[in-house]
Amino acid sequence: MSFDVAEQLALHGGPKAKRTPFPKGKRHGELEKTYLNEVIDSDTLFFYMGTKVRALEKRFAEMCGMKHCIACSSGTAAVHMAVAALELPVGREVITSAITDMGSLTGVLYQGLVPVFADVDPDTLNMTPEAVRQKITPKTGAIMVVHHAGLAADMDGFLALGRETGLPIIEDCAQAYRCLYRGRLAGTMGAINAFSLNHFKHITCGSGGMILTNDDKLRYHSSIFLDKCYQRDEGIRDPFFLAPNYQMTELQGAVALAQLEKVEQIVAARNRLGTRLDALLATIPGIAPQKTPEGCRHGYFLFLFRLDLDRLRCTSREFSEALAAEGVPNRARLITGGMPVYLYRIFQHRSAFPGSEFPLEGRRYGKGDCPVAEDAFERWITMNIYEHYTDTDIQEMAHGIAKVARHFSRAPSTTQA
Repeated sequence: MSFDVAEQLALHGGPKAKRTPFPKGKRHGELEKTYLNEVIDSDTLFFYMGTKVRALEKRFAEMCGMKHCIACSSGTAAVHMAVAALELPVGREVITSAITDMGSLTGVLYQGLVPVFADVDPDTLNMTPEAVRQKITPKTGAIMVVHHAGLAADMDGFLALGRETGLPIIEDCAQAYRCLYRGRLAGTMGAINAFSLNHFKHITCGSGGMILTNDDKLRYHSSIFLDKCYQRDEGIRDPFFLAPNYQMTELQGAVALAQLEKVEQIVAARNRLGTRLDALLATIPGIAPQKTPEGCRHGYFLFLFRLDLDRLRCTSREFSEALAAEGVPNRARLITGGMPVYLYRIFQHRSAFPGSEFPLEGRRYGKGDCPVAEDAFERWITMNIYEHYTDTDIQEMAHGIAKVARHFSRAPSTTQA
């Protein structure tokens, strides 16, 4: 495809690169309605007495080749359950990525644990085993690997590090359904692993989550942690540790169960579209798509590309504004509030709990802690790729990016793709 990048920017009155409307996809359909009707007809919405949540757990475990799945009320709850199941003493440290969502950290703090942030690879934005190794201390209790934007992190490296140090590995797979790392599914390699079913994920039931594990003890602890430490299977209501109520309802379970039937098709479509856009952008000077390492299948929860600011005479915000005017929705400075999570006020002020610095007493987080991650917020652009997009959408998105890159380039040239 040949891009006429000599066109004037839409921001300056030229024609938009995106000339056809994005198609509108419908995420829920007849199967969801059928399962919901079955729940209503059963007159039972409580997970323990129903069938849909249990069917969801069984189906997802089978799809992933894992022994145990436990469904819960949100992705944040799933991460909290995974962390709590490890039974780490208060004050232990959990190392995770500087680029993640607060949902990765909420459960860490609630368990009285201390987040420690490791830097990321400049080409993938995933945390690296080398950066984690530098952060390990005698207080380290676990490593939480976040598969950013649907791209698997270096799990061979993390698993080797876990074996070497005896530290358990948690996978945060909120953005990584059916994502492959050297033939293995994300969420099947760590000791216990968390998924999200919120509105924005590949599949959704509005809000929900799941954990996967092969460990019987971790499964048991998680199963009672989500239910106030009630041992329902044993008929015991005598809690012996503090636990929340993270139950998934039968209504959520019904929708999520139906969504599971679509997830492989959704990810395959996004991978095809994302791979095509990667190829188109790879020919545009000043633009570098997120690198997919050999042997990995990207799930394209998000599509990311990096700006070469030595070549382009603009900031990421200026590029983003010009691209949006071309009809291509996007966001500069990534999606975590425009900063690495350790610069959030909760960490700067150590204000997780009112009137206390617990569990962050004496801990200091500041600029310079993870320089690669900090620099990424100045250089990367984030876009969505949905499974219902067409090849024309991908071509027009690439056209818009090429136009804007050419405009801001220090050495303008016609680009072929």
